[in-house]
Amino acid sequence: MPVNYENEIFYSLEELSQPINMSVKELENFLDNAVSTHINRKEIRGIPHINKLELEVIFEKVFSFKGIPEDRKYNIPDYLQNCTLPWANTLVKMYNHKINFPAALSPEQGEFVKSMICNINPSNVVEIGCFTGISTIWMAAGLEQIDSEATIHSIDLFDEILPWLPHRYGYLSDPLKYAQTCALSAGLAHRITFHKMNSLEMGRRFKELILHPIDFLFIDGDHTQEGCTSDFMNFYPFVSPGGYIMLHDIYPEHCGWDGPRYVIDEWLSHNPNLSLVEIKTSPNNFGMALIRKLA
Repeated sequence: MPVNYENEIFYSLEELSQPINMSVKELENFLDNAVSTHINRKEIRGIPHINKLELEVIFEKVFSFKGIPEDRKYNIPDYLQNCTLPWANTLVKMYNHKINFPAALSPEQGEFVKSMICNINPSNVVEIGCFTGISTIWMAAGLEQIDSEATIHSIDLFDEILPWLPHRYGYLSDPLKYAQTCALSAGLAHRITFHKMNSLEMGRRFKELILHPIDFLFIDGDHTQEGCTSDFMNFYPFVSPGGYIMLHDIYPEHCGWDGPRYVIDEWLSHNPNLSLVEIKTSPNNFGMALIRKLA
């Protein structure tokens, strides 16, 4: 865990070596020889640490050193590129940020979720797992299109997002500020309430903070078996009869996580009170499941 030292945040070399797939010795040599900008190291409890403020420079140097291509991102459809609406312009900029590939919704998945919002016209939308806010913008754009009065409650820890090579590149120091800034530039901030908290806490405080039953619940948070099960069980009681629940990343062989698949197989597929359909997704087929609460 990072440490707070003299009101600044520091990471140990061991902590930083894991997300960039280097040994501590390799990282030390890299900092000594491959980084043209001097990186200060501070001994904390006898262990070398690096200030959080220097991480962005380090990570960019690592990406360049490892030859990671700049165009490693989703293909943006022409209709989105050419759309003049503020939310579309914002999404294009977000998709051009390397942090959002492949963890964020693809444009094709986003358009599907937006269409769902437009068709079911939910009065209350809850999202567990905002990441950087791409899925939130898509759903808010759907509400805007149908001139809905609904609000999206988006829940996330909003911890800083580190790279995790070779799967995730990029670095985001303050995901909440980034998501809020994007919502403003998209002209959709009035439709979104961000909650920086654990979903367990929100589940306990639901009637205090959200008040109304959920018509559309998008679960894309903790992807472990325990975490995904907890999210489903804690929020399912607040979904209105006839309401919809969407799970993202349901195919472990493609996305690498087994939590959503476990929830489907163990809890949902044989429940007579639910209607479920699995949906293949483009381009990476991480998959989605659309569930309707029948009773």
